[in-house]
Amino acid sequence: MPYRQNRRQLASGSLRPGRRQSYRDAGIEPLRHSSTKGLMGFAVMLLAFGVFLSGVLINPMNPERINKIVAADLFLVTGSLLFFLSSIDKYGIFSLKVHPNTRAIFLVLGAFLLWIFLSGVVATFVYEQPFGVFTQTLANYSYGAVICFVLVAASANPANARLFIIAYALGVVLVASFSAWAMFGEAPGWAYHGGGRIKSTTQSVNQLAAFVAPAIPLLLILSLGRAVSNSTTIFFLFTAGLASLSLFGTGSRTALALFVVSLCIVALAAILFRHSRSGLAFLILGSCVAVTIGLVVLVIAFLEFGASALPSYLPSLARPLDRFLSPDSVEVSLGPRYDQLVAVSSRWVDYPIFGVGPGNFKSFMGSDFEVHNTYLGTLMETGAPSLLLLLFFQMLVCIIALQVTIGHNEIDLRIRAFALASAFLIVSLYGMGSFGLRQRPFWIQAGFAIGVLNHYWLTLGIPQKRAIRCSV
Repeated sequence: MPYRQNRRQLASGSLRPGRRQSYRDAGIEPLRHSSTKGLMGFAVMLLAFGVFLSGVLINPMNPERINKIVAADLFLVTGSLLFFLSSIDKYGIFSLKVHPNTRAIFLVLGAFLLWIFLSGVVATFVYEQPFGVFTQTLANYSYGAVICFVLVAASANPANARLFIIAYALGVVLVASFSAWAMFGEAPGWAYHGGGRIKSTTQSVNQLAAFVAPAIPLLLILSLGRAVSNSTTIFFLFTAGLASLSLFGTGSRTALALFVVSLCIVALAAILFRHSRSGLAFLILGSCVAVTIGLVVLVIAFLEFGASALPSYLPSLARPLDRFLSPDSVEVSLGPRYDQLVAVSSRWVDYPIFGVGPGNFKSFMGSDFEVHNTYLGTLMETGAPSLLLLLFFQMLVCIIALQVTIGHNEIDLRIRAFALASAFLIVSLYGMGSFGLRQRPFWIQAGFAIGVLNHYWLTLGIPQKRAIRCSV
């Protein structure tokens, strides 16, 4: 019992570094190498800055001349390298005893990447598909998996986990602010897409919804925790509101659908955890109901009077409403997604095991558009086993997080688990409207969910006898 109590104190922050005897009582040896610990801290800061910038794919201040700079990746790659470099000794992350659930999740992820590799080999030597596309796609997926793994490892320290969440929230403020600026003011021309739609400060497929939409359930649900300070709660509420506004400005059907799903999840959380912070839970639930009523009124007005009934600062909302409510055919409503759905459903059976090769959807199908669906693209490019492994990976993350939500008495832990599972679910649903695996937000949210939960599994379950630099 003293061991478990000390571990819980360490997790909550009441057991502070520097109390050698307290750490020893908790079953953790004191850290000895301060220089490498400093390197680890610097690596974590670089990772946090990479998370912060992950919604911005190019330089937003000068996109016409510097359209190839990917600042987020510079920080993420450098931070990951330094993190591994500072983890090679016996006190490093490679000595970390992880929970069996975490190990199972990463085994499934490893099997998925292995199948991607096998699919690329078959496509290259059997179907004579381009080798360069295969290596580029495999490198992209592997890079995402590395981001996920490093965030999981670093999040063994609860302070790091909080830092990553705050960095992500600040990134959402940065990206969403450009959309708000474009909605209410005269933004530069590069901020707009065709038809007045707003970009995510990028000129790439890294759409705003992939990065911003998960922030709504993540931050609103986290704010229900008792351990969250009032100032942090205000920041989370502001960020979630700004994120909601920016989703309307994109003119994207995917963004609008994710916003509606997020509202439902947040309302459910406010009901489930209403006893944690009852006043805030009532405010959040009331806000969800009010926004829902507002959306219903806008839909009714749109059906009656068309786009002229919408507020002047929301012309981009007309596009998704028109597509969702249009009496035209499904083909017109879905656009290129319909053609891809038909093509995949009729042709994947010709390549059911290894697919046509990673990254080959566009060239093999003769499509003018990149695949608009993670799951259709995975099925067609790398076969049914690859899709099943991907779905199994996502299912494990969500189910294990929900088990924590249901199975523990500690209310803050339950709230964190539900918030992280909800954010990962949203970015997974985003994959139904675009190819999310080729974007950083999917891997970042997976790292958040697995990493923070793994820390609490270690704290409340398995003893950890060895000092781990990133967890002390």
